[in-house]
Amino acid sequence: MIFKNSNMRAWIFVISIAFLVIAVFAAQARTERNYRLSAAKHLTLTVDSISYRQALTRVYGKFVGVPHTSQKLHGITVEYKGKSYKANDIDGVDFDRWFQWEDDGVIPVEIDFPRTPVLDGATMVISTEKGVDRCSLTKH
Repeated sequence: MIFKNSNMRAWIFVISIAFLVIAVFAAQARTERNYRLSAAKHLTLTVDSISYRQALTRVYGKFVGVPHTSQKLHGITVEYKGKSYKANDIDGVDFDRWFQWEDDGVIPVEIDFPRTPVLDGATMVISTEKGVDRCSLTKH
């Protein structure tokens, strides 16, 4: 009886270690914070964080504007080290849509890009109805 009990403890220990290893490998996504985006003329995007995942890169941020106004967004592209990464969607919806600011003048957004390297020193090109903004994206 003692042998079976210690054998079961060994199996529980091995299974626990296996689950721990699986959990560590499953948590491969990395989120980086403290990004700064230079001022824009037509649409201001404040980047809160960037999540680098296996299948995509997701930018979490806020559009800041004058309350009770609107702006149409055509698309966003990130240029980094000679490559261009066009955003797939914004908040799970295609581009060419209008955004309207309510009383607080802030719209939280999630912008999905194809998988990218760490974006430090990149240029974000924001295309709107009123024009195109080129903003520097730097980590501080």
